Amino acid sequence: MITLIKLKKTSKVYGEQNNIIKALDNVDLEIEEGKVITIMGPSGSGKSTLLNLIGAMDNPTSGEIFVQDNEIGGLTERKLSKFRKEVVGFVFQNYYLLPNVDMLDNVLIPLIPYGISLQDKERAIKLLEMVGLRDRIHSKVGKLSGGESQRVAIARALINDPSVILADEPTGNLDSTTGKSIVELLINLTERGKTVIIVTHDHRIAKMVSEHPLGKNIWIKDGQLTDDPEFDIYGW
Repeated sequence: MITLIKLKKTSKVYGEQNNIIKALDNVDLEIEEGKVITIMGPSGSGKSTLLNLIGAMDNPTSGEIFVQDNEIGGLTERKLSKFRKEVVGFVFQNYYLLPNVDMLDNVLIPLIPYGISLQDKERAIKLLEMVGLRDRIHSKVGKLSGGESQRVAIARALINDPSVILADEPTGNLDSTTGKSIVELLINLTERGKTVIIVTHDHRIAKMVSEHPLGKNIWIKDGQLTDDPEFDIYGW
């Protein structure tokens, strides 16, 4: 398979002098196209930092990050904006939807700076249908359940047809049954050719991903990747 994402000796350091925190410490990593990956580890292990660096939401202190053979640290701000628009889609724990706006318009929000066409609206409706919300496209988001809100957020992340979906604790605010359905939805995006990276500390998600033919777990501890995760895997 094709290597889509590559990190070479990548570090992210916060603070100065005697108060330095290594959020990411000299990480080497390769992720193949079309895979579904979990980045697992306890709070403060560097999971979200790693995700933000892959998504060009932050810059490494040292090292290189390649996505689709482009070293994103060397891109101009204009090209970075294009990268964020066309290559990556984000799904967050807290959804970040506009509560007084309906589902359809929330999905279309990323397209506002570029103008919204009739074709864009048709695509947004199809995405809401894909996540099981076709019959409620004009419902205000503020009236939705947590699971429904996260489904809208996934549709929004897909509106630009990105190659990579980055999900940061996407089930953190959901009950276990709803959370499982959201993880299944994310995993199934591989059938659409997407590469899916899920940050979580939930070992149940790791189990679901590890059981998928295209799934892989990555474990991180104190900013470093490890083969000794020290986690037990339980069922839902």
